[in-house]
Amino acid sequence: MIPDEAARLARSVLSCPETITVRVSDDRDAVADEVYDVTCDVHGSPVFSASETSALLAAARTGAVAVVEVTSGLDPLAADHRRLDLFLQGRLAQRGSGCPCCGDPRALVALDVSRVTLFRDDRPVPVEVDRFRDRRHVLNPGYLQRAAEHANEAHEQELRAATASTFGVPLESLLAASLLRVDASGVVVSWLDTAGGHTERLDFLRTVASPQELGAALRSHLHAGIC
Repeated sequence: MIPDEAARLARSVLSCPETITVRVSDDRDAVADEVYDVTCDVHGSPVFSASETSALLAAARTGAVAVVEVTSGLDPLAADHRRLDLFLQGRLAQRGSGCPCCGDPRALVALDVSRVTLFRDDRPVPVEVDRFRDRRHVLNPGYLQRAAEHANEAHEQELRAATASTFGVPLESLLAASLLRVDASGVVVSWLDTAGGHTERLDFLRTVASPQELGAALRSHLHAGIC
């Protein structure tokens, strides 16, 4: 596999996980029993939100070595119908704290990645860390897939309103609307109305290069309420 292709695919798996497991060399059982929130891909590092009393945070404060195992949630077509798993090795480090005003303040724990291995159908593919963390891969297929999924799950009403105004569909006849695909140049919108099913592409004014630019383009071209 071409090194850049392997790095892009590995970042896609991290951005679009099915499951994530953390294994710490000196405290496996305690960490395995915990519940923690996951912020998947932050500049190529998996970041977790854990309580102040958690074993994960305690491991981070000692710089413990850990392995993060990620199973892919990528669409089968994006993954070329292959089973994909990602193994990241490195040291845990605390990266700040969450809001202390709630009853259970959370701390942010990141893995400083030192080794990346992508498995395709159980065959290991080593990935160079610098290529894996390359800013060019931030809008990878996995990130874009999750952006579409988030819009469909959290912003269905906004998508209906955007479809009605953008494509001239009477809102009262619109039964459902969703994003079929998001890419750096635009989106593919699908909707169902009383006349049947429809699909249209909506191109951005310019190609976006970051999550911030993507969010701004979605708000500008679709609806201001989409995050």
